[in-house]
Amino acid sequence: MGRIVVAGLGPGEKPVIDDRVWAVIDEVALVIFRTEIHPGVAAARLEIIKRRPSIEIRSFDSLYEKAASFEELYREMAEKIIEAAQATPGVILYMVPGSPLVAEKSVDLLREYVPDSVEVLPGISFLELIWSALGIDPFASGVTMIDATDFSHHAKLNRGPFLLTQVWSRQILSDVKLSLVDPNASTAVVLQRLGTSSELVAEVVWDELDRAVEPDHLTTIYVPRIPAVPGPALVELYDIIARLRNECPWDREQTHQSLVTHLIEESYEVVDAIEKLDGDGEASASLFEEFKGELGDLLVQVYFHSNLAAEEGRFDLADVAETVVAKLIRRHPHVFTELEVNSSAQVISNWEKIKQTQEGRASVLEGIPESLPSLILVSKLLRKATAVGIEIPSAQSSMVAASRTLEELGELIGTGAVELSDEFGELLWWIANLAKAIGIDLESALRSKTKDFREAIRAAES
Repeated sequence: MGRIVVAGLGPGEKPVIDDRVWAVIDEVALVIFRTEIHPGVAAARLEIIKRRPSIEIRSFDSLYEKAASFEELYREMAEKIIEAAQATPGVILYMVPGSPLVAEKSVDLLREYVPDSVEVLPGISFLELIWSALGIDPFASGVTMIDATDFSHHAKLNRGPFLLTQVWSRQILSDVKLSLVDPNASTAVVLQRLGTSSELVAEVVWDELDRAVEPDHLTTIYVPRIPAVPGPALVELYDIIARLRNECPWDREQTHQSLVTHLIEESYEVVDAIEKLDGDGEASASLFEEFKGELGDLLVQVYFHSNLAAEEGRFDLADVAETVVAKLIRRHPHVFTELEVNSSAQVISNWEKIKQTQEGRASVLEGIPESLPSLILVSKLLRKATAVGIEIPSAQSSMVAASRTLEELGELIGTGAVELSDEFGELLWWIANLAKAIGIDLESALRSKTKDFREAIRAAES
């Protein structure tokens, strides 16, 4: 039997062929391209003919339409190469896209069927271009590389990232899209024809995957992360909280009242984590990890209080979830019924009506704790006032009133007048009206300035 040399063409228009191919080219009796539908084939063919003008060149393109499955296709390719090697003296040169050692099933079968007759020359695969285009290290990212037709199975086992190969048809794209139970938060990066003048790298919303992408034999899909269905993790957290109540001395001692401080602290830590994030969403991964952790700490408080209530026979976590689900549906008739709204202001107005008619509230002020921090309280009251039709002063009138109050306050400073505190409160009230009129959140604005002042103190200390 003759010798079979397998070599790769590299991933792009300019073929990258191992020099050992040219060292044996005079011994080659037959060249077989797995497919000629590859950007590097034309240049490789010219170079081969230049060195061996009369050499016979074939391809397996005609087999693609006849084969019932890819398994059958690759097996037939391997068998035909072996038949050619048995019938033809000299070397059979089998050339494949990219590298013969990456995603080349026909090569794997050759090595299995006639291991002593096959020499495989390593090559450059499409993966090098993929990692460069994505800007990732495959080892550091832990990416799983799989055939797109296997995605449905793997998506149930881990959350990615995934690199999906062999995405050559719209049907495969559709199957990939339908593999996720909840695709709403997912995106994919489509990489096409890398290494050619028409290469494309684009992020696509998951639901548009089989509509926005025109697949071809040089299409690969990168899935950064699959949003998990939260059920299993939430059940595990529920079980852990219950176990802590049974087995941890500190947790056994806690009550709703003793946990109040922790609830407040965790809430503020979530706020701090949010404020560290960049407004454009490009904060570093470590900041989002911190944010995730703080949300988890706050979630523990919800679970803990629900567990305590369940021990008292009051309600459990399922009751909490069912209550808020019912409330969300009830307060969003424009989402869950045929009601139509034109603006967020109309949504807020509807909320207030629903609270009064369906939830039996006598006043829009019900449910607003008087112990709220004053800046949050005044902002909330101004929103409620708008909902019941009270007209909030315009930005211009608020500025005029604030300026007038500031002058009056200036006249009282140093006099010891009892009205001083009232005038200062009046000034803050007009500032709150101004903030409402121009869409500024008072709490966030002052916290931002306070953050700058903290930095100034640190700078002074150093």
